[in-house]
Amino acid sequence: MNKRPQVLELYYVRAIAAFGIFTIHATGGFALFSEFNSNAMHIGMFLNQFFRFGTPVFMMVSGFVLFYNYRTPEEFNPTRFYKKKATFLIIPYLLWSIGYLLFSKYVYNASIAYERPLELVKNILLGNAFSHLYFIFLIVQFYILFPLLIKYLSKSMINKPFKVLTYLAILQALILIYEFYFRKPTNIGIINFINTYYWKSFLGWFFYFITGGIIAYHYEKFVEFIEKKIKPVIFAYFISLVLFLGEVYLDIYINQGRDYFERYGSIRPMNMLYGVMTFVVLICLTRKIKDKDNSLVKLIKSFGTYSLGVYFAHPMVLEFVKISLMSNFPNHIGYGRLSSAIIIIGLGWTLTMCLCYFFALFNWRWLFIGKVPKLLANKEKAAKAA
Repeated sequence: MNKRPQVLELYYVRAIAAFGIFTIHATGGFALFSEFNSNAMHIGMFLNQFFRFGTPVFMMVSGFVLFYNYRTPEEFNPTRFYKKKATFLIIPYLLWSIGYLLFSKYVYNASIAYERPLELVKNILLGNAFSHLYFIFLIVQFYILFPLLIKYLSKSMINKPFKVLTYLAILQALILIYEFYFRKPTNIGIINFINTYYWKSFLGWFFYFITGGIIAYHYEKFVEFIEKKIKPVIFAYFISLVLFLGEVYLDIYINQGRDYFERYGSIRPMNMLYGVMTFVVLICLTRKIKDKDNSLVKLIKSFGTYSLGVYFAHPMVLEFVKISLMSNFPNHIGYGRLSSAIIIIGLGWTLTMCLCYFFALFNWRWLFIGKVPKLLANKEKAAKAA
């Protein structure tokens, strides 16, 4: 298979999505635990919801990359593909899962279930070692399904993209609308299973993954269209943003409180519109900077390059930062202070990236941050230039 040219803008889209997911986790406490109607609550809540496009965009990028690189079944080498994923994704995932189990034990005195090895294995395999690790369990499902998707769906995605997109959107919307608005306890086994696991299974995310693939198949036409229709695209994006944020603030207004705020996560029907429109806008924006040669653009690109490391490391770093600051400076750092949110986001992101850059200095970096370029120290750069 001839290697296709890189879509450079995806590095920057990944970077923004990674920062979005980081910000969601950094601001949750301010949205929930600050004084009601305080500035800290409102800013925390806005940032927490505004960046909810992060996981849908990551899923779309994942679908884009796979369908872009493997357009037909003949181009897909299962042995090579799964070996690569096992080495550069599963091994880091297992190491980080063990790390988070030990971290939870040390920080929260959580039970690790040493005496119940089967439960321990189950927690690791299902992404239960820490809240964010479900995404690896989720993306692996799409890797397993990918040979079937490319064999039975790729031709329709190429020849009838709007038809496929319409059917998938309707099916995904039906699932998410039921789960978000109408779900009830039931004794029916299959429905109870779906109710329990849909949010971390392909059933809750297939629309984003395959939409990313459809865009990849028709990328040149897609870019031409959105750049030609940029004003309607921006207008549609702002409509989706207003609807997405509006349902949260309407709930708070109706209930005169934030008792149901935690319902409004990333997997909900309205994010089908908001997540896709955000992806479209991010493609427009990042195409304008991808060819610029300056330090800021290079820095942002590095965020995307090491986005897997950011994903793995950021909750641990954030918890360390919050616990350290709030325990040592209780009179100055807390969920009730807007300045605390700024400090935690800034310091947390800086330390997360520093940790990823540290891993990237070594040949064994793949164990913790996947298959990424080695970060060269100044001496190595000088030697290479010479």
